[in-house]
Amino acid sequence: MFGTLKAFAFIAATLSTSVVLGAATGSDGGVIITLPPRSKDVGIKKVPDAAHPYIAPGPNDQRGPCPALNTLANHGYIPRNGIASFEEILAGTREGFNMDRDLAGFLAGFSMMARGNAFLNKLSIGSVSPQIPVVPGAIDGPAPPGGIAKHDRFEGDVSMTRQDFNIGDDVHFQISLFDEFLSAIEEFGDDNALHGPKSIVNMKVMQEFKFQRFQESQAADKTVSFHSSRIASSYNEAAFILTFFANGTDGLLSKQALTSIFQNQTFAPNWFRRSSPGTFDFIVDTAAEVLAPHPIQPGANVNGVYVLDPTDTSCNAAYSDFVLNNLPHTLNNVTQPTFKKNIQTLLKIVATPFGCPELLPAGPVGQ
Repeated sequence: MFGTLKAFAFIAATLSTSVVLGAATGSDGGVIITLPPRSKDVGIKKVPDAAHPYIAPGPNDQRGPCPALNTLANHGYIPRNGIASFEEILAGTREGFNMDRDLAGFLAGFSMMARGNAFLNKLSIGSVSPQIPVVPGAIDGPAPPGGIAKHDRFEGDVSMTRQDFNIGDDVHFQISLFDEFLSAIEEFGDDNALHGPKSIVNMKVMQEFKFQRFQESQAADKTVSFHSSRIASSYNEAAFILTFFANGTDGLLSKQALTSIFQNQTFAPNWFRRSSPGTFDFIVDTAAEVLAPHPIQPGANVNGVYVLDPTDTSCNAAYSDFVLNNLPHTLNNVTQPTFKKNIQTLLKIVATPFGCPELLPAGPVGQ
């Protein structure tokens, strides 16, 4: 049995590698990033299938603060080494979670520009990797890209199961915080004939637990940062969990399925992905519902006091913050043809789901 699983894993890894090796390259040595067409494979499906068995990560494999990406890598839906291209992330999130292309495109596109090497089309789902060199011209500083595990830009404060950067471990799963999550389920969750009393994560659980985590971070972290883009990421994360971690057979998120992905970084037994693609608008609407009972204004702690950000009058405050404050302004100055084309492609992909005029990066370098 184990030999069969290893064989499937080898086949999956080989196919994944062939996609990377077969990617179009420019005359300057860069790897051309493209937005694939929408898949027609959008229905309910058992996950994982036989070709994607769980294999624990090795010592050199990258894993980070995102349990969904970690789980996809552990099953080979994205490369098991945790180094993925833009297209591989879109394919993996669609196959594993039935995530719509534009939502996945925004997440992967922003991450690639913020924490990856958009010239070589490589992103670490964890930290710095020797497989991803400094971006051409060191336009984001002399160090290699930090991967999505690096604090700020994408991952940030007020995580559900990671500590804030300034007060603890912001990368690895924290059982103490997950226990708080389980306590919220025990208090607010729904009963279920199959899974037992207080076994289902509902909207009320997420509403109360998310606000509790904000209060805890605000009290403990004297420099907590919760600007518009981080509020969007944090509450979209909650929406993602409610909608993508739920079993597609009944739309319910059980405590068992939640624990499997968060703590064990594997899919639960008899788990099916959702029956229709989860879109950007659906996630944003769900996030707004999570936030509604306890509204939080964008801001940050200054000397331990939460100071509100100035009122934003742009097309979309989160989009503006993502691009203007979290993407280095030097992305506008790249000269390599493939690198420049990739940045143009990704900026358009990031802007599309917001329905806003495209903005140019204006953030600091090396952040």
